[in-house]
Amino acid sequence: MVLLAAGSLNLLDVNPGLVIWTLVTFLLVVFVLKKFAWDKILKALDERTAGIESEIQKAVTLRKDAEKALADYQAKIARAKDETLEIIGEAKSDATNLRNKMIEDANSEIRKLKEQSVKDIELAKAKALHEMQIQVAEMSVMIASEILEKNLKKDEYQAFIDKELSKLERI
Repeated sequence: MVLLAAGSLNLLDVNPGLVIWTLVTFLLVVFVLKKFAWDKILKALDERTAGIESEIQKAVTLRKDAEKALADYQAKIARAKDETLEIIGEAKSDATNLRNKMIEDANSEIRKLKEQSVKDIELAKAKALHEMQIQVAEMSVMIASEILEKNLKKDEYQAFIDKELSKLERI
């Protein structure tokens, strides 16, 4: 047993006077607390409970708002990705169309140049043939004049050439 050294008091022994005074003191403290502090304590606890519930409700609302904002941002990102893919597809299509148009224009230009070259060649050929006819006619006249040993005058010579050229053109 536990004994106090000062007065040999045993804490486990029941002393009726001490029990009565302890009970009176406890009831007096309970009465004073009930009269002056109990309502204030309960009110403070109720306010604290209401404040905590309000904060919990705000947190739940904020969480729902954050989840909604996250879902909205994810939807926006998905739409932006789709738009980006669409823009890339359009750009590829435009590039392909532009390339095809450029190839078509180049082929058209090549055809025009080829046709112009053919026309130029035909004109040069006709001109060369014409010049050759003139030279053939001149040489024929020279040969004929030597053969006939006849010298033609310049006017007669020109008339003869024109006549021979018209004959060659009919051929």
